[in-house]
Amino acid sequence: MLNVIYDATLLTNFFHKDATRSGIFVVAYNILSELQKRNDVRLALYIDPEKSGEAVRVKKKLFPNLEFVFDYSRNKILLAANLWLWEIHSKLFGHLWLRKPFALGIIFTQLLLRLMMRNNYNANLLNNVDAYLSPAFKVPELIRLKTNAQSYILLYDAIPYKLPMFNNIPWKKYLDAVLFEAKQGDFFFFISECAKKDFEEIFPLVNDFSSKVTFLAAANSFRPIRNEDDKFRIQKRYKIPQNKKYIFSLCTVEPRKNLIRAVRCFITFVEKHHIEDLVWVMGGGHWESFVKELKKNNVFSDSKYIIQAGYIDDEDLPILYSNAEWFVYTSQYEGFGLPPLEAMQCGCPVITSNNSSLPEVVGDAGIMIDWDNDEQHIEAYEKYYFSDELKKNNRKKGLERAKSFSWKKTVDEMIKIMKERAS
Repeated sequence: MLNVIYDATLLTNFFHKDATRSGIFVVAYNILSELQKRNDVRLALYIDPEKSGEAVRVKKKLFPNLEFVFDYSRNKILLAANLWLWEIHSKLFGHLWLRKPFALGIIFTQLLLRLMMRNNYNANLLNNVDAYLSPAFKVPELIRLKTNAQSYILLYDAIPYKLPMFNNIPWKKYLDAVLFEAKQGDFFFFISECAKKDFEEIFPLVNDFSSKVTFLAAANSFRPIRNEDDKFRIQKRYKIPQNKKYIFSLCTVEPRKNLIRAVRCFITFVEKHHIEDLVWVMGGGHWESFVKELKKNNVFSDSKYIIQAGYIDDEDLPILYSNAEWFVYTSQYEGFGLPPLEAMQCGCPVITSNNSSLPEVVGDAGIMIDWDNDEQHIEAYEKYYFSDELKKNNRKKGLERAKSFSWKKTVDEMIKIMKERAS
C-alpha cells in the first residue's frame, strides 16, 4: 500500500463557475478522481491553510471519506466567516468597489487561518506518508519538515521563460516559487515531451533521472453527443441561431492564444465566400476584453459573425464540441493543449497550430498550420467548409487518436514511478 498525500488546494475552485475551473483545475480534479479508484493507494488530502474555509466545503461535499492533513473541527467560527466572505465575493463578480471590503476580509481571515492552522495537523498521518504529489504548487514547508515523503510535482509549461514578451507576471511568480524551492531528490512529471525539453533547458534539477512525461487526457464525459434535443438546448442556452452551423473555440483572450488572428481570418473567409450559414461560437475568456482587442486591431465585431458563449458548463461542453463543424486552437505555444483532445474525443474536426506540444496531441488527426500565417488559417477554414469528406475523415481520425490518452494511463505511470522510487 502506497501512502500518498495529494495537494487538493485547486479543488477549492470546484464551486466557482468561472475561469478558475479550467486548465490546471481540470487536471488536478481528474488525477484525484483516478487516484480514488485505486486499491493500492491510501490517499489523504492537503489544502493550503489559507483556503481552510473552502476546504471545509470540499471535505463535506466532495470527499467526506478521505483523510485531510489539517483538522477542521476547530476554529469553526473563523472557517465559516472565511467561507461566507468568499461566497459573497464571488457573487459580486463585476462590481469591483462592492467586492473590495469582502476581499480585505478574505485576506484578514486567511492570515488568521494560516497562523491558527499551522500546528493543527494530523501528526500520525504525516509520520506514515510515502509520497507527496502536487498537481500545481510548490511543496509546503510542513511536508518538508514533518515528513520523510518523496515529493512529486507536475509542471505544465515554461511560457514566462520561453515567451517573456507576454509578461505573464503571476504565472512567472508561480513557476519561480515551484522551481526555486524545489530540492535535490524531488521528481517532476511533465505533460508533454515539449514541456520536459523546455524545462531541461532552464532548470538544472530536471533531467532524465528526475522527470517523466505523463500525458494528460480528456474525461470520459467527452464523447460524441449528436441528438436534436441536446443540440436545440445548447442553441437556445448560448443563443446560437438554429438556422446556422457553427465553429467553436474555447480559450482565454491572452495574446499567445492567437484568438484575434483566428477570428480576423474567419471574418475574411466568410466575407470572401459570401457565407451566411456559419458563425463562430467563442467559449471562455472575458468578452469585454475581446471586443476591445477586436476594435484595436480593426476587426469587424458584428454579432452576426461571433456568438459569445462565455463560461461553458461542464455538461454542455461535449454537446458543443460534438455539433461543431470544427474546432479552432491555433495557439502560439501550449504545454499540452487539452481542448483539442476534448474536441477529438467528441468527434469534432480540429484546426491547431503546428508548434510546441500540439503535434504530440493531435498527430495526423487534424489540420495543423503556422500560428502566425493568415493565409493558412483561411485555407484551413476553406478545406473544412467545402469538404464534408475531409471533416468525416478527421472526425474518425480524431476519435481514434483520442484513445491513446486516458487519465488511468496518466495515474498508472505516476504510481509506477512512486512505487519504484519508494522501494
